[in-house]
Amino acid sequence: MQSLNTEAAAILASVELGEWQSVPDVNQEIERYQRYAQTQANRLASFNIELSASDLESLETIAQQSGVSVSLLISTVLHQFIVSRNA
Repeated sequence: MQSLNTEAAAILASVELGEWQSVPDVNQEIERYQRYAQTQANRLASFNIELSASDLESLETIAQQSGVSVSLLISTVLHQFIVSRNA
């Protein structure tokens, strides 16, 4: 088994101590959050971008070190840039 980071280990310990309780109607809650997720997914737009091979390689390295996908990394960086420009 992989070793857990501090946060994951704390969550596991909490579950093992019985501190987590199921919601009364779990199926209804699952459906509700699935609708939230679908709504969010429908709000996303995509586009193609051309990058140099070296830039893409650097992005892949950074993404791997951060534990995220390249697309999420690019999206996050662009979002931060837009927010800072509008501040």
